[in-house]
Amino acid sequence: MRRGLFGSAPGRPRRPIRGAAGGWLALGAMLTFLGGRAGLVLAVLLVLWDLLYAPAPRVLLLAALLVVVSVPVTILIRGLPTVATLSPEFAAGSLLPHLLAGTGLALLVLGILRDVRASLSPPRGARPELLAPSGGGVDRALLPRQAEEPPPNGEEPP
Repeated sequence: MRRGLFGSAPGRPRRPIRGAAGGWLALGAMLTFLGGRAGLVLAVLLVLWDLLYAPAPRVLLLAALLVVVSVPVTILIRGLPTVATLSPEFAAGSLLPHLLAGTGLALLVLGILRDVRASLSPPRGARPELLAPSGGGVDRALLPRQAEEPPPNGEEPP
């Protein structure tokens, strides 16, 4: 199946996983606590992005990288202060680098959590077709052997 630019199949809405609303509320509460109104706006944008496009962990990590790399660029565009004018007011004068760094950190944490969750084995009794990500297969040789699987060469381990 062909995947869209932001991670999900194009034109196919994604069904939210049960319990996702609690995670979104926790994300919103944490970002609002840490970032105030800007954190709340970021949380709303992240939830909307997740609902509409369901980005893959790799896309979230790439977005985090791009946002964090843009932080020094925004500082350099503003211009570096001279030694005589270097003061805390330089950092307090522009909140854009702070907001970008916080956004990059939130995307990084979300991407890492999604990547770890995708690599965990499903719980017993879960239906794998609901838990498997859409598109893209996993090379089974790279995954650890399950308890009920026979060894690949037919021999029992010592």
